Amino acid sequence: MKFKGSIFTKIVIPVVVAAIVVYLIISAWVGLRNSYPTTVTYTDVMEESVAAEGWVVRSERPVPGAGNGLIQLSRNQGEHVAKGASIAVVYQDEEYVDNQEEYLRTKYDLTALQYATWTGSPSGAALEDLMLDAMVGLRTSASTGNYSNLQEETETYRKLILRREYLVSNAAAAEMNASAGELHNKYVSLQNYQDGATDIKAAEAGMFSSHLDGYETLLNPDSLVGISPEGLAEFSELVPLDNSNTLGKLVTNPVWYYAVTVPGDAADQMDPGDTVGVYFNALSKTLEMEVETVSETHRGQAVVTLRSSRDEHEAGELRQESCRLIFQSDEGLLIPKEALRVYEDEIGVFVVNGYNAWFRPVEIVAENDVCYLVKPDPTDELDERILRTGDEVILAAAELHDGKVVK
Repeated sequence: MKFKGSIFTKIVIPVVVAAIVVYLIISAWVGLRNSYPTTVTYTDVMEESVAAEGWVVRSERPVPGAGNGLIQLSRNQGEHVAKGASIAVVYQDEEYVDNQEEYLRTKYDLTALQYATWTGSPSGAALEDLMLDAMVGLRTSASTGNYSNLQEETETYRKLILRREYLVSNAAAAEMNASAGELHNKYVSLQNYQDGATDIKAAEAGMFSSHLDGYETLLNPDSLVGISPEGLAEFSELVPLDNSNTLGKLVTNPVWYYAVTVPGDAADQMDPGDTVGVYFNALSKTLEMEVETVSETHRGQAVVTLRSSRDEHEAGELRQESCRLIFQSDEGLLIPKEALRVYEDEIGVFVVNGYNAWFRPVEIVAENDVCYLVKPDPTDELDERILRTGDEVILAAAELHDGKVVK
């Protein structure tokens, strides 16, 4: 059976289709005749830099292990150790290890309770200030990633919390007084088992690190004195030493060095004392370093030695690294070169605001082959002529003036 089409299918649909076709034709025609193409501004960075490769060198001293027994480290990664202080404890067997863990837990608990119950410990506003300082210290360690004093900071905060609980709760005070006596007796008993353990001590003061690569005794800051490009290249021929019987190392000086080979024209842009940004590819981060020395150029190459006394924790595992040396870095609004124009003796761009074009003066900060990096001029946020991120900038066009209708 064949059904007749409705009024809708016979009349309305053809009209709708025709309207759509007409709209598309008009839109295409308008697009072809649009003499005001635009782009959106955004914040970007232009830098003058050079790629380089080199070696990180520090003052390092390996910490030898023990021939026999079980070793338990008593230092955290990045923790500073005084000369003669214990780095690790060597036990005869597993029983001593278990005993040591319980001994340390008991010692920490006893120390905290003794502090909480001692009449000379702080109270009132002084206690609250100390607790606030302790919280700030913990937050700073967490935000900076420096956990070298985390255990000490945690124990301090714990003691202060117990002290406040002791002062505000009679029940807690009674329980703490009873527990302190029991813990003291347990501590004395456990201490008798410590005679079977020996300490591995620091030969000199330094920051402890468990990261070893075998170059600790092969490279030191003296290796960089008078270094040439050929001499730096020879570092790659060094054979790392076996560190299988080494617990870790002590970085005995916070100053660390980075020696890189660069083209002679790049070396000419740097002088001792200059500050250079070094973007380490391994870290995906830029660290600020100071130029220590610049060698003579030989066969178009020179060695630049940089130094830093900061970021030692982040640089702790760096050795043979690639980077970008950043001589200058500028931030601003990126615009295509064809958008820049002169209007009434000022340089700037025209932006679309509503249906009209409006001039925005700028100052050129940097440029590349196709774009300018600019900053607004004026810079006052209340000035209506300021160029902002996200503004719709007009590219190549015919005559433009303030208020001209462009849409």
